[in-house]
Amino acid sequence: MKLGYIKAYVWLACVLVANVIVYTVVTLSRRPLSLQASGRAAFIGGHVRLWQPRDLRGLPLWELLMLSRDQLNKPMLQNTTAQLNLTLPGTCRESFHEASQSLADFSSYPGHLQAFVLSMHCRDYPLLVRPAEEEACPNGTQLLVAVKSQLANFDRRQAIRQTWGQTGQVGDVIVKTLFLLGRQDSGDGHPDLEALLELERQKNRDLLLWDFQDTFYNLSLKDILFLGWLRGHCPSAELIFLGDDDVFLRVDALVAYTGGLNAITRRGLFTGHVIRDAAPIHDCKHKYYIPKSFYQGTYPPYVGGGGILYSRDVATRLYEASCHLPLFPIDNIYLGICLRELGLVPQNHPGFWTFNMEAEGQEDLCAYKEFILVHHRTSQEIIRLWRSLHDPALAC
Repeated sequence: MKLGYIKAYVWLACVLVANVIVYTVVTLSRRPLSLQASGRAAFIGGHVRLWQPRDLRGLPLWELLMLSRDQLNKPMLQNTTAQLNLTLPGTCRESFHEASQSLADFSSYPGHLQAFVLSMHCRDYPLLVRPAEEEACPNGTQLLVAVKSQLANFDRRQAIRQTWGQTGQVGDVIVKTLFLLGRQDSGDGHPDLEALLELERQKNRDLLLWDFQDTFYNLSLKDILFLGWLRGHCPSAELIFLGDDDVFLRVDALVAYTGGLNAITRRGLFTGHVIRDAAPIHDCKHKYYIPKSFYQGTYPPYVGGGGILYSRDVATRLYEASCHLPLFPIDNIYLGICLRELGLVPQNHPGFWTFNMEAEGQEDLCAYKEFILVHHRTSQEIIRLWRSLHDPALAC
């Protein structure tokens, strides 16, 4: 009797396992294929069946690149993506022409977006201008402020140097400010500013300039080039602020905020104005235009433009994640994609005002005491705000 029961139980178990396998296969064949690895949940479009590779041809380019990457670790996908023929060029000298040929509407992309797609495989750009190590990161620097600027924005950089970007000690923290630049060639319609740039470099010694074309769609490239540089420099900097050259930053408030964080919170820190449930803008006249043929679906949570504060351990991990992810042409969203790859979520801070203040509050100087960062300020406004907020007669 006991042997008979055992055989019955074994038979029932085999039937159950077989049913589970059949159910799983059928379910996969009917569900949209999503990118689930490493915590991703970005829909990649279409009802894709693993044995119907032809269905993949309608997917946006960025998701196809992700699938091509994932096939290396998922043998089940190799037959599915083999027909895509999306092999990244081996060197920066080669253009990513296969991508342009796979995009039926590539010719309608704006010029700078076309240039981005053709070179999105390249991360190897040398530094053309850099300060000496002791000037880039004085001994004991704890907070590194990295400001993304463009070559022609001399007035913005100088306004920052004269005000909130002054290098030195703030409270009990040593702060250093650097400016991140790329090339703007005269052949592209930009004036020849080489002589002025050389004077600025000699006088201030706070510029990092890489040999890539500095356009809006290359800001994500600028971010990861800086993260790569940071890996081998400024080891004492525990915190990094990465921002634009049109923000007003209260460094004293930033230092006060970080001083109140415990050691656990400081590790894994990535904070600013968090934006959730955003989606690509498909209006070709919009600054943040992303064609449907390039990317569809929603964006992961990300920190809005203007400024981000993160810890050094996160900076290291972001760079490592970026080495395995295709570049995305909007910088803050790309960092959000890298965070998602790491299983991290950005933390919202109400003191970061990405979208400016209400109009009626902009003249209230005491209102600025409540903020860490306010975006969209001209050079003149930055200087005026700095002087007014440091006026001994100001009573709040």
